Amino acid sequence: MKQKHPRAQAHHDSPASLNLDAVEAAMVEAPVERRRKRLSAYVGAVLAIGLGVGALTAPLGVAAAVTGDDIAGYWDSLPSQLPLAKSLPQHTVLLDKDGKEFARFYSENRVDVKLADISPNFIDALIATEDARFYEHRGADPMGILRAALSNSGSGPRQGGSTITQQLVQNILINSARDATEQRVARGNTPNDKIREIKYAVNLEKKLSKDQILTRYANTVYFGNGAYGVEAAARTFFNTTAKKLTVTQAATLVGLLRGPAIYDPFVRPDASRNRRNVVLGRMYAVGKLDDAALADARKAPLAVERGSLPNGCGTSTYPFYCSLVRQEILTDPAFGATAEERADRLSRGGMTLTTALDRKAMTAANTAVSRALTDTNRAALGLAVVTPGTGQITAVAQNRGWGSGPGKTEITYATSTFQPGSTMKPFTLATALEQGIPATTKLDASAFYTPPTLAAPEGGYSNYGLKDYGLIDAREAIKVSSNTYFVRLIEKTGVLPVADMAARLGITSLPRTGPRALTGNEAYLTLGAYEISPVQMANAYATFVSGGTECRPHTIVAAVRSDTGATLPTPDADCHQAIAPAVANTVGDALKQTFTPGATIGPGGALEGRESGAKTGTTNAYQANWVVGVTPQAATAVWLGDPRGGAAYPLTELTAYGRRFTNLTGAEVAAPVWKETMTGLLKGVKAVPMPKANDVATSSSTSRYVPDVRGLSAEAAMSQLRANDLDPVIEQRTAPAQSPIAPGVVAAQSPAAGAVSGYRQQVRLTLSAGSDTSIRPPDRKQ
Repeated sequence: MKQKHPRAQAHHDSPASLNLDAVEAAMVEAPVERRRKRLSAYVGAVLAIGLGVGALTAPLGVAAAVTGDDIAGYWDSLPSQLPLAKSLPQHTVLLDKDGKEFARFYSENRVDVKLADISPNFIDALIATEDARFYEHRGADPMGILRAALSNSGSGPRQGGSTITQQLVQNILINSARDATEQRVARGNTPNDKIREIKYAVNLEKKLSKDQILTRYANTVYFGNGAYGVEAAARTFFNTTAKKLTVTQAATLVGLLRGPAIYDPFVRPDASRNRRNVVLGRMYAVGKLDDAALADARKAPLAVERGSLPNGCGTSTYPFYCSLVRQEILTDPAFGATAEERADRLSRGGMTLTTALDRKAMTAANTAVSRALTDTNRAALGLAVVTPGTGQITAVAQNRGWGSGPGKTEITYATSTFQPGSTMKPFTLATALEQGIPATTKLDASAFYTPPTLAAPEGGYSNYGLKDYGLIDAREAIKVSSNTYFVRLIEKTGVLPVADMAARLGITSLPRTGPRALTGNEAYLTLGAYEISPVQMANAYATFVSGGTECRPHTIVAAVRSDTGATLPTPDADCHQAIAPAVANTVGDALKQTFTPGATIGPGGALEGRESGAKTGTTNAYQANWVVGVTPQAATAVWLGDPRGGAAYPLTELTAYGRRFTNLTGAEVAAPVWKETMTGLLKGVKAVPMPKANDVATSSSTSRYVPDVRGLSAEAAMSQLRANDLDPVIEQRTAPAQSPIAPGVVAAQSPAAGAVSGYRQQVRLTLSAGSDTSIRPPDRKQ
C-alpha cells in the first residue's frame, strides 16, 4: 500500500554514509573559523569518491589542481548565483474579460504548476528514482556519487550521481546560460564543470526550500513529445493533469526522464513498461508501495492516451482577436524596449493576459457577419467594436475562417486599411466646431462644386445621385451626406487642420511625411480618399460619445506572471482629453441625423429603445461601403469590400442575405450588420442617451457680426471680411447698371450688415455693373 511521503525521513545506505553526512553537515553548521577545513574535507570527499572511481567521468589528474590546502580557496572563487529571475519558456494564456481562456501559444509546451497541484504519486516516484536522499543532502550527495561510482565500475548500466538539485541547475543553465562557461557546466562533461555545478547546487539550497526546488524541477524537465514539465507531460501522455496522476502513470513519466526517446510509450511501449516497472521497484524499495500495490502496478497496462493543448491562434475560438493580441505583444513597449526583446518575451511566454474580449459582443458580431455573407462570398466584411472612454477592443469579426484556401485567410480585416468614404466627414465637422464654425452654419450643397483653390476631379465634386440640397447646415449635411457641403466646409477649416484632428482622434495612417504627404490642397480628405482601419475608425468615433476622451486602442487590460502571479506591465491606453467636450458632444448629436426620415440609413436602421448615431460611407465607383456607429457604451465600425481590391472588383453587383444587390451603398448590407451587432452586444444593457449639442460653446457668433462693406472696392471689402474671419465670395452676376457707381465696387452683400455670423462664414458680394467678377479673395492661413 502506498505510504505518505515523509519530508525528513532518515535514510542511510551504508555505514560509510554516516561519515560523509557528518562532513556535509559540518560544512554548513561549523563555526566560521573551521569552515575552510570542513569545506576542504567535503569537496575532497566528493572528488575522492567521484573521480577515484569514475563517477565524474574525467581523468583523475584534473582534480590535482583543486585538492589539498587550496580546495577551500578554489571553492570560494567559483560563481554561485544562478539566473533564477529569467523564467523558462512556457505558455502565454489569453483570457477574455470574464477570465475564461480562449487561446494560448508557446514555443515550448510547459505549464507551471504549484507543488500542491502535483500528485504525491509523482513526487514519490521522482524522489525514489532520481534522488532518494533529497530531503537529507544539501545540494550534492556524496553517497549518491558513491553508489553511481560503484555501479559504473561494473558491467551494469551506468548511473548518474547528480541530485535533483544538480539536475535543476543543469536545466536552468541549459535554458539561461549567460556565457560559455555556464554552457559547459550545463553539459557537465569535466570535473571542473561538475564542481561548478555542485557549487551552484549547494548555493541554490541556501536560497530555495526543498519544496521550491522540487517544484521548479518538476516544471522544468523534458519528458519527450514536446512536453516540458509534469503538467504538460500528464496532458500529453495521459490526457490528464499532474494532480490526477496515478501510481502507474507517475512511474511511467519518471521513467521517461532517463531517456525520453528511448522510453517513449507511444513508440516503444515494451521499453517504457519495463522502465516503469523499474521505477515502481524503486518506490517499493523506499517504502512507498507494499507488495500488493507493487504487484498490481506492474501488471497494469501503460494505458497511454495522447492529449494535447491548443497552440497558436489557429486553434482558438477567436483566431483573429488572438492575432491582434499576439501583434500587440510584438509591438507594444510594455513587453520590451526593442523588437528583439518583445519577440523573446513572446517566445518565452509565462504570461497570463486578460483581454477586453467580450464573448457576447463576439457572438453578436460573428452572427451578424455570417448572416450577411458566407465565407466564400467574393466580398468580405471586417468589423471592430471599441468601448468609448477606454480604447478597449471588445470584438472583431469577419466572414472568413482562419487559415488558407477558399473562404479562409490569416489577414485581420479589422486592422487592415481601406478608404472610408464619407465616414471621414465628422472629422471635418469637429475641426470646424473647434475653429468656431457652428453646426448651424449654412453652406451651398449644390449638386456640383469645384473649389477654386483646392484639388478637384474633372467636373468638380458632386453629391450622390447628383442631388442639389441648396443651402443647408452641418446636421442636414450629415443626414444626406452631402459631398459638396463638406468640400466647402474643408475650404473654410483648411485641409491640414482636419488631418490634425483625425490624428488627435487616433487616426495614424494619414500620410504626413514622405512623397505622398498631405500638402493642404487635398479637399478629398473629407470624402475619405485615404485608407484607415475599422479599429481606428471605431476608436475615433468613440471620442464623440465619451466627452472628447481619446484612448489608444488595445486588447490587453491586465497581465501577470503565470508562475508567481506577479503583475506585469500592460499597454498604456493613454486616455486623454483630445477635443473639448462641447465639440465632441455636438458631433455626437449630429450623428443622430443618420437615423431620421430621408437620411442615408433612416429610422429603420436605428437601434430599438436607445439613441445612437452613425455615418455611412460609400467610396467612388462603389469600391467599398462603411458604417461607423456609436452609443455611449459601444462604437462599431463595419467595412464591406472585395479584399482583392475595390477598384478592380467594385460592389456594383453582390449577393448578400440571399439576395442580389446592385450599386451598394452603406445602407444595404453594412448598416444591417452594424445594427444586429450593436443590438446583440447591448442586449440587457441599460440605455444611455446620446450627447447633447452645444452650439453656443462651439461658435464665436455671440460676438461676431457681419460688417457693412457696401461701397468699398472689391479688394478692400474682401480684405475687411478676411480680417473678421469671414469668407468673401464674389457673385458671378453683377448688379444692374446704376449711375454714378463705378465698376469694381460692392453694390450689395448677403448676409446683410449687422447680421450675426459664424467663424469663417461666407459673405456673398455683388459687384457693380462692369466689374471683373473673376477676382479672388486674398489667401488666408490654413
